[in-house]
Amino acid sequence: MFDEVLRGALTRIEGGRCVLLAGFDGMIVAAAVNDGGTASDAVAASLVDLFRKASAAHEDAGLTPPAELTSGGAGEHAALRAVTDEYVLVAVLDGVRSLGRARFELRKAAAAIQPELL
Repeated sequence: MFDEVLRGALTRIEGGRCVLLAGFDGMIVAAAVNDGGTASDAVAASLVDLFRKASAAHEDAGLTPPAELTSGGAGEHAALRAVTDEYVLVAVLDGVRSLGRARFELRKAAAAIQPELL
């Protein structure tokens, strides 16, 4: 079920390299990868760690935990979406042109798979 949802999201994100479901420990649970994409544990672990640190910063500031986080560089961007307190979705993109679409697709995918993870 996870693979189907992730593959569907990835096909609707122009320039999407991969969509991953990872635990907050950084381990990949499921992945959909396009040609030239990567679903490495290092990508998941690094980005999930960034999400955890952002969550801790929110908590320290007295804010609610973030539902999503985006980051980007010169060539690639990433969008992350919390699914539960233990799982996060990660999309890695070529460029920024589909960042809004990626955020939308991750929100839909999170709603679809959340009942399976509770």
